[in-house]
Amino acid sequence: MSPTKKKTIAIIGGGASGIFASIRCAEIAKEKDIDVNICVFEATTSFLRKVRISGGGRCNVTHHLFDIKDFSLKYPRGQKELLSPLQKFHASNTIEWFENRGVALKHESDGRMFPVTDNSETIIDCFLKETHKHKVKLKNKTNVTAINKLQNGKIALSINKDESFIADSVLIATGSKPLGYDLAKSLGHSITEIAPSLFTFKIADPVLENLSGTSFTNATLTLNIENAKPFAETGALLITHWGLSGPALLKLSAWAAREMMHADYKAKIIVNWLSIENLSDAENLLKDIKNSNTKTSIGNAYPKALTKRFWLQLLVKCSISKEKNWSEISKNELNQIIENLIHCELSILGKSRFKEEFVECGGVDLKEINLKTMESKICSGLFFSGEVMDIDGITGGFNFQSAWTSGWIAGGNMALQESGNY
Repeated sequence: MSPTKKKTIAIIGGGASGIFASIRCAEIAKEKDIDVNICVFEATTSFLRKVRISGGGRCNVTHHLFDIKDFSLKYPRGQKELLSPLQKFHASNTIEWFENRGVALKHESDGRMFPVTDNSETIIDCFLKETHKHKVKLKNKTNVTAINKLQNGKIALSINKDESFIADSVLIATGSKPLGYDLAKSLGHSITEIAPSLFTFKIADPVLENLSGTSFTNATLTLNIENAKPFAETGALLITHWGLSGPALLKLSAWAAREMMHADYKAKIIVNWLSIENLSDAENLLKDIKNSNTKTSIGNAYPKALTKRFWLQLLVKCSISKEKNWSEISKNELNQIIENLIHCELSILGKSRFKEEFVECGGVDLKEINLKTMESKICSGLFFSGEVMDIDGITGGFNFQSAWTSGWIAGGNMALQESGNY
């Protein structure tokens, strides 16, 4: 069978979702004997930048969670809408996709999945090999400055201000760059409120002083923001030079992204450093330590789950001398320690970016996108994938999975649309 007339597909954005979509589009085109010219336009000098830095340079590809409903619940925005797309391409499909191309993945105890090489270049090399194999044209340092729907149904892109590129279909996969939102708006789309997500908290408090690098495997956090409902999360927590970070806190920031922005990143966070469920359990823990160490200074006998450095800072916050013997600790002092151990209130002064997995919440309104195909309901031939849409997940590989899922669906449907079989 002879190929159909050649059609042109433009992908704006050379990140995770855009590149993945280009590969899927090329594969389907080849399978269906559709002749396509696929061009990926990237404004910066390099492709797949976020893939390179994710997971500390290891690339947290997806998450080891295979129940689709449970997986979808990891998205503060888009969880209901993602249920159907995830049925088509889920974490198990991602693992298989990479393994079929010689890239083995592994999962860690927290469920995050990485290439066995622990090197994001393995993922990048795989993608670039696939784009080369399928003759996808990658054009870096290429700015798309405007987009217009033509009367003949095609879509015109203005490139670097003085060039024009005519395409039959266009995918906007620009991540959280304002350009993508502007292009979508110019064709009639609505953009939901944009706010940073996955950020760390700036906190100045005696209990955190000189403790950068101290971690807690299972802390419970409760975030209290004025004029908003409380947000809670349990998990690993890390003290940093500027305040608090770690998986539990990053998840908290995702769920409360817009509320924190509205509060100018000022709020109170209550930390239960040991996730002790009730007051009596905390009392019993400290009474056991006290009864077993009556002649020991309080600075040298403390809960095993805490580091000595942290314990000493906790005593500073409670204004209790570390030289005091446990036998000298009053009931009032014991209650003070318990209060700061399971109900330690800290003032949040601002936010800092988590550079390994920075994300924006908000984007193109999902009501304006056919999520079965990722095509615009407003402008035929226009598609969306990745973070440009109003979908974002918590930390742990969920944002990359939504990039693969939406890119896979968009890429395949752009190819089928070009053949007239769509």
